[in-house]
Amino acid sequence: MARLRAFDLSVFGVVIIAGIYGGTKFFEPIVIDALKKENALRTDIPIPEYSDDGIPVENEKSLANLKTELNEIYEQSRRERGLEPKSLGSSSNNK
Repeated sequence: MARLRAFDLSVFGVVIIAGIYGGTKFFEPIVIDALKKENALRTDIPIPEYSDDGIPVENEKSLANLKTELNEIYEQSRRERGLEPKSLGSSSNNK
């Protein structure tokens, strides 16, 4: 019986954690919108932007920009070490 109670408690804990996570993801855009309307939204912390449908708007760097930036950092580090710069995406190890 103790094993059954431990399983029940662990399932209950997982359901509670999933409910809290899902609730915060669901209500976050609604709360942010209400705070903006009341002019009570804090300006000292970054607030994610949402569309009218509640979908997060990506105002961060796109993956293509991120890849080119990482390639530039990689090539710069290779130049600093005295190695020949090459792109991360190319595979020239055909032996």
